[in-house]
Amino acid sequence: MLVAFWGPAQGQGRTTSNMVAVAATIALDHHIRVLMTHTDSEQGMLEYVFSQTRSLGQTVSSSGGLDAIQRLVQCGMLTPEGIRDHAESILKNRLELLRGSVGTEKHEPELLLPHIFKDYRRFYDLLFVEIATGEDPEVAQMVMKQADLIVVNLNQSQSSLNAYFTQKGKAPVPDNKPVLYCLGSYERKARLNKEKIIKQYGLHKNEVGFIPHHINYMDALNEQRIIQFLLKTREARKRFLDFNEDVYFNDAARQMGKLILQTLEIFPVMELDAAND
Repeated sequence: MLVAFWGPAQGQGRTTSNMVAVAATIALDHHIRVLMTHTDSEQGMLEYVFSQTRSLGQTVSSSGGLDAIQRLVQCGMLTPEGIRDHAESILKNRLELLRGSVGTEKHEPELLLPHIFKDYRRFYDLLFVEIATGEDPEVAQMVMKQADLIVVNLNQSQSSLNAYFTQKGKAPVPDNKPVLYCLGSYERKARLNKEKIIKQYGLHKNEVGFIPHHINYMDALNEQRIIQFLLKTREARKRFLDFNEDVYFNDAARQMGKLILQTLEIFPVMELDAAND
């Protein structure tokens, strides 16, 4: 199933960091194989935050990622095995990344992505695609047209929300596609909270999730230790009348993942919960 992550304004909805948290949490929670990529031809934040997963001394070359996919497409030799073999492993047999180009020639996403969309299903249950803000509108429309679900990433700015919830602001999201909303860097104490946003814009509670603002998550992104951070939050335990940021973050990321899986009608057993019972 193809899940497109998109935000109407660059940086404001935390599209990349939201997708990272949700994709990794789903992969940690369930025996679901997830592939991540993006529509930007060059490498960016998605590659940066996961670069610590490479072996010591290993360098990035044009032998993998979208560089390799482009060569296979050009000679008509791309197969599902080709996608698998040129993806970078983040969590073994759970989470992989098809990274952007390290070469001088830019890719044409509108030519490469349809081939990936056609062939990824043999080895992956979910494909998460980040649509770069400001990308060619035709590329964004092409990905959204193929998507099984679109996750729109927003923030808690009244003006930004007002701008989005107009027909002009919603473009290029198709009217006939399932849509979820993810509030990035969410502040629970803000007056314009999730419940007020749901009421103000006539949304359903099962349409809206969030990834909380968490200083340690920001540090983990900068320091390229996302998996370590997520594993640490899972060890935190709730205490009576005691707010815990790690528990809050973990619960929110899991709930956003749950909304995605439920919308796609995927109902796997949560392995960690089963093990703890």
